[in-house]
Amino acid sequence: MIWFILISLFFIFLLWLLFVPVIIYTNTHRNRYLVTLPGIFRALVVPENGLFQIRGWILFIPFKFKPFKPKKKKETEKPRKKKKIKWRSGNIQMLRGALRAFRIKRLEADIDTDDFTLNAWLVPAFSMVNGENIRLQVNFVGHQSLVLDLRVTLGALLWTIILTKYKSFTTH
Repeated sequence: MIWFILISLFFIFLLWLLFVPVIIYTNTHRNRYLVTLPGIFRALVVPENGLFQIRGWILFIPFKFKPFKPKKKKETEKPRKKKKIKWRSGNIQMLRGALRAFRIKRLEADIDTDDFTLNAWLVPAFSMVNGENIRLQVNFVGHQSLVLDLRVTLGALLWTIILTKYKSFTTH
């Protein structure tokens, strides 16, 4: 009976992982950048001494990562040969499907290109794109900001990979 409960809790946890959205949030005005899977993982970029550090939590256990901290030098390794990336049609379809899996909850962009003519051309284009979740603005004073809230479920990404592999398998 205990094994049945443990196995069912494990499957519920896996389903929760597949259907809970991963949140990617960016706010340049407040210098706030974070990626989170609610309840399991959270990582945010924190400005520090002109650079940044990454603070995170995995299952309520905090950690810090400083990407610009000098590393101890190890023995010199042999240079590796770079492999050429082959772009197959399946890879491009997978990339396109993965981009479709992302949902924009909120997009606010306020930009200035420092070119009055281009700014004037962007005003009608941005007004056509603006909607409920998307607000794009052009200003002429040099202010730039971006607020972006993207959501994606791991299940949607997994479904894209499975579908692309299935299609490439059946066509060959």
